Amino acid sequence: MQNLSQAKKGKTYKICGYETFLPLKILRRLNDLGLTKGQQVRLLNCSLLKKALLIEVRGYLLSLQSSVAAGVLIS
Repeated sequence: MQNLSQAKKGKTYKICGYETFLPLKILRRLNDLGLTKGQQVRLLNCSLLKKALLIEVRGYLLSLQSSVAAGVLIS
């Protein structure tokens, strides 16, 4: 199992869960944005130094900081 910040560009993944180091308010916000367990996400692009990731989830585009994306487990 890897995290979202280690994902390859252009591939589709399924969310398996979250790391324990993420604060509760970040977890709630991710759930509100549609990043729930079992949901498919696709990594579209990342910044030059991989500080931000552009993902597609539930038909819309979302930008995540790589420190937050590191807490999202995918398979």
